[in-house]
Amino acid sequence: MNAIALIPAAGHSRRIGRPKLSLPLGDSTVLGTLLDRLRDAGIEQRLVVVGSHVPELVPLCRKHGAESLLLEADSPEMRTTLEAGFAWIGRRAPDFDAVLLCPGDHPQLDPAVVRRLLESRDGRIVIPTFVGKRGHPTLIPRGWVARLREVPIDQGLNTFFRSHPEAVCEIPVESSRILDDIDTISDYERLKQHPV
Repeated sequence: MNAIALIPAAGHSRRIGRPKLSLPLGDSTVLGTLLDRLRDAGIEQRLVVVGSHVPELVPLCRKHGAESLLLEADSPEMRTTLEAGFAWIGRRAPDFDAVLLCPGDHPQLDPAVVRRLLESRDGRIVIPTFVGKRGHPTLIPRGWVARLREVPIDQGLNTFFRSHPEAVCEIPVESSRILDDIDTISDYERLKQHPV
């Protein structure tokens, strides 16, 4: 399967008070760790949609062999960021089979989970779950990308997922890491102390 990872990285990290994706993590950074784990999972094509306020992420993407799309203006909604990414993929990677949607603040991504999602595809949107809770990343087959682009820009994709249950396939996994992200400085400090 020719999947391309889409990583939205246009948030303002207000709860942390500084850009969180460039924070150090082990020998790398939060974003660098995520990009490397995606590559380890077999995802060579990786696009990071970078907020206009964090242009320093562009060379970081290049360092890890990923493409970047630097937005010209502030992105008020996550959907705006995703729409820019979907449009870029349509222009620059027209032969894609699926988009793997990965939050930029999710460096604990488990390559084994990604491979499981790729193997479990049946034409529906695939979301991993741990003890009944949905996590990340989400695999979106090509056929559903156009439908998602029709969702009003002020609505999150979860609105579509909830209103179209027939479009979604949940895959239970044994990794709690699908639920972990970095929202606060406490999350970041905990991750630094117990890296996976």
